[in-house]
Amino acid sequence: MLTLTIPNVKDFMNRLLLTPVFDDWGFQGAEVVALTQYSIAGTLNERYLNDTERASRSTGGLMFGEIRSILAGIVKAGRTPSLMKLVLVCPASLLEGHTSIGAESYLMTVHFQNGILKVTGGISMRVFSMDRSDAQFWDSHFPKVLSHLRIEYDPQ
Repeated sequence: MLTLTIPNVKDFMNRLLLTPVFDDWGFQGAEVVALTQYSIAGTLNERYLNDTERASRSTGGLMFGEIRSILAGIVKAGRTPSLMKLVLVCPASLLEGHTSIGAESYLMTVHFQNGILKVTGGISMRVFSMDRSDAQFWDSHFPKVLSHLRIEYDPQ
């Protein structure tokens, strides 16, 4: 796992919460401590959807674009949360055709606390494996994804 510090917190948060930069990333969950503590699971409640909505979904999970405005409402402009942690799933379009050995998904965890913003790359494996090639790929590719999205970072 590779952890990188984001020096321009305001720019990153604006891009994360106010623009569609991460809208095509999968959403696994968030925890925000602001006025109160908010915990948002990234699981989709299928019973909430009507048949048309259910049929039009290409994935069973939530996309960050579906939850972004809710998070933006929790993290109000000019009011810094005490803590924010969210986990996003990198879309296949940013993996440059990489074929996984056993990774189910390539993750980015965003962690903000005490004025410091860090992003950590990680993988979710389908099954346990001693093969580390997916993790090695993501450790080397994760900074390239951030650069592609024009996100400045400092190595840890």
